[in-house]
Amino acid sequence: MTDTILVGRSTCWACPIGCGRQVEIKEGKYAGLKGKGPEYETVAAFGSLCLNDNLSAIAKANDLCNRFGLDTISTGGVIAMAIECYEKGLLSRQDVDDLDLTWGNHQAIVTLVEKIGRREGIGDLLADGSLVAAKRIGKGAEDMAIHVKGLELPMHDPRAYSGWALSYVTIPRGGDHIAAPTYWLERGVTFPDLGFPEPLDRFSSENKAKWVKVFQDFCEVIESMVACKFSVYAGLRSPHVVGLISFATGWDVDLEEILKIGERSLNLKRLINLRLGFSRKDDVLPKRLLSLSLKEGGTQGFIPDIESLLKDYYSLRGWTDEGVPTKKKLDELSLLTDIEEEYKALLI
Repeated sequence: MTDTILVGRSTCWACPIGCGRQVEIKEGKYAGLKGKGPEYETVAAFGSLCLNDNLSAIAKANDLCNRFGLDTISTGGVIAMAIECYEKGLLSRQDVDDLDLTWGNHQAIVTLVEKIGRREGIGDLLADGSLVAAKRIGKGAEDMAIHVKGLELPMHDPRAYSGWALSYVTIPRGGDHIAAPTYWLERGVTFPDLGFPEPLDRFSSENKAKWVKVFQDFCEVIESMVACKFSVYAGLRSPHVVGLISFATGWDVDLEEILKIGERSLNLKRLINLRLGFSRKDDVLPKRLLSLSLKEGGTQGFIPDIESLLKDYYSLRGWTDEGVPTKKKLDELSLLTDIEEEYKALLI
């Protein structure tokens, strides 16, 4: 990208990181595009997942998603699923509006983004995401839908980190790499004040549920502050978070209370999910990721032990074996008297 289409960076106001890309395409089918460029997740979603090596087409797909208000991870993921369904005969040429929906066909990929944005033809089938589309396609398509709780997985493989696998399945909104990126702790980032003075062993399950819980509670507070988690790479740590909240609110808070705030929030979200019909059965990775280990590379042969990790996690959260917060836990968090009766009916 640096050698071809990158022309600058973009930032949120006064941000020292500048993670945004500015691109310009000057030649070829997509010439004339100028604006926000694709970032890591987008390049992988419309590139690697679809076996597409046309960078200009990836930038075009990204631009269309921005204009339609589509998430690039989910859109790339559902298109990759559609390509596999087409390859295996689950979708016919007629089903996909006579597109040549083969791996790497960048023109078909870009066209699909437009169809999804407008809910036209095959785009209407795919517009609600991989889970819904796979159910409508049937014939085994569910095994090709890579998601957690209906949200397509980002480009951070949970077969590389046991803690990250656990975080994926327990984050309230599903497979999300931003809500609580516990893989940071398993790849070198340390948080001494939270009890992480050294990087965690990414394959070990020992104490991993404890660290995932603590880091999720902490990240929930950063979410509530509407702060960017990339600031962690710039040195943001728990003392800064405590200080910022104290300065902004006037509250006399410490780290223990900050973590309790995060825990309250996550328990409330769990109750909302339970009322909406989610349960322990939804705290699971896609079947493909639990049955197919990588055959080479640094994570060769590793499959995270989700069942064991979940058991430890539920226990540490003060939830039942089915993942339901107990009355005792909600009372401890000063939530029991505030929740509505329809939520209390879920509890034991």
